[in-house]
Amino acid sequence: MTNQTTISSEALLNVITKEKNNKGAIFTIQSKKTGKDFTYRIARSEFKGKWYTHVSVEKGYLNFSRLGTYFNGNLFHKGGIVNTPTATAIAFILDFVEKGKFEWLDLQMNVMHTGSCLVCGRTLTDANSIKVGLGPTCASFN
Repeated sequence: MTNQTTISSEALLNVITKEKNNKGAIFTIQSKKTGKDFTYRIARSEFKGKWYTHVSVEKGYLNFSRLGTYFNGNLFHKGGIVNTPTATAIAFILDFVEKGKFEWLDLQMNVMHTGSCLVCGRTLTDANSIKVGLGPTCASFN
């Protein structure tokens, strides 16, 4: 993806706890060691009072394939753990995000977004909002 802005991995905590854009939050993770990157889309949904975090990975330009539902450090699909490299990578990252290990993650990887709020999906126009990946309203939910 082009025109991406690097942000702290801490922004991903908002994605997995507050995302509310029906199309999901799109972001790219790039390893600082290998340069390998994956682009993901995370969307949340509520069912019977419980929130679920759904993860998809980009297979072609803005063409996403569902990996599974994130829970407790793993991605699950049809009752089983998904063990593909892309699923393992994002599950590991989201587990560290939930544990608050942002400094370690930021030393290992770049998190990039495309200029849309990672929670609501609106276009970001303010420099500070672009820097953190969240608009002022969504950033105030913390």
